[in-house]
Amino acid sequence: MNPDLRKLIALQDIEKNIAVLHKKVSEIPAKTGELQAAAERVKAAYEEKVALTKELANRRRTLEGEVDLARTKLSRLKDQLMTVKTNKEYTAMLNEIRTAETHIRNEEDKILDVMEEMESGEKAINLAETEIRRECTAIDDEIRRMNESAPALEGELEKLRGEKAAVEAGVDPEFIAQYRRIADARKGIALAEAKEELCSACHVRIRPQMYADLLLTETILFCDSCSRILFVREES
Repeated sequence: MNPDLRKLIALQDIEKNIAVLHKKVSEIPAKTGELQAAAERVKAAYEEKVALTKELANRRRTLEGEVDLARTKLSRLKDQLMTVKTNKEYTAMLNEIRTAETHIRNEEDKILDVMEEMESGEKAINLAETEIRRECTAIDDEIRRMNESAPALEGELEKLRGEKAAVEAGVDPEFIAQYRRIADARKGIALAEAKEELCSACHVRIRPQMYADLLLTETILFCDSCSRILFVREES
């Protein structure tokens, strides 16, 4: 294999690794923000359950107050029943008493419904407390892991940048310039590995004679379709 081509293969491999690591480092703030937002959503869902339980408790107290007032009214009506003097007044008073009793029963039914909702809500809160601790702990651990990984990733990037500079220094500048022109035109990929007589970048079949030349000579050859520099990777 052409010595300069061998160095360019190493250069492209290094640059791919740099791109991967740079992407990981640059994504840390955004991913951290996403995780923090997820934690806030978990907490908000829990607070919503707590707020609903408080609302139900307030509603229960309101209904119980209304029932107490209704019972006081009913007691007063029963006392007044003993003082009426005509059948008409007596019948009217009985109707009013029955209406008050019906109202009390309806309100007590509402209280029972609210109590059932409160019981269900309290169970949901107890489960949510366990779940929110588990989820928030997992989120905090992931945020810490990502933040702790940043220095190591930055160190690896610096190491790869040094390797890249060393490889570039050993390649003919004209050859490097050609490599850069092709990379700029082909989304950063100037070299394409030839596999099973196909260009791995554009997947177009390589002419048999060209493929044979790739295997047997040190000549720099280009893909007829995408114009990238072709190479056959040597076994380690």
